[in-house]
Amino acid sequence: MVSETSFQQAFQALLSRAPGPVFPRARQLYLRKYPLEGRIAHVESLDAPRFRTFLLREEIQEGLGGVIRVRARRFAVVHWQAPQTNAADYLTYLQQRWDLQPTDLALVEEPWFRDGGAWAFFSAAAVYESNPLAAG
Repeated sequence: MVSETSFQQAFQALLSRAPGPVFPRARQLYLRKYPLEGRIAHVESLDAPRFRTFLLREEIQEGLGGVIRVRARRFAVVHWQAPQTNAADYLTYLQQRWDLQPTDLALVEEPWFRDGGAWAFFSAAAVYESNPLAAG
């Protein structure tokens, strides 16, 4: 069952709260800590998701008037606090949660940021645009 929040909406919500590109270290820490699924309590509960999706690589373009466009280049899907599983489990989650069917999913040997669990990476299209002049 696909969530009410689309992949693109979740991507935009995540980046709207992330530190700006002028703070690369803070931005990377934020993007490794907070998933597209939203803020999830550190206390594990029965309804906590088994997988979490993170922005792994982005391309940032700055335009006239301070417009910033971010294109996603790669995402990570993490088997939260768990050992590596098979690619089919990751694909099932991505299909059910985000309605995605990536063809380039690849399992990774080392654990996710701060031993968050086993993970895989994949590509998906997502774009975020921010215009600071329009906000005022």
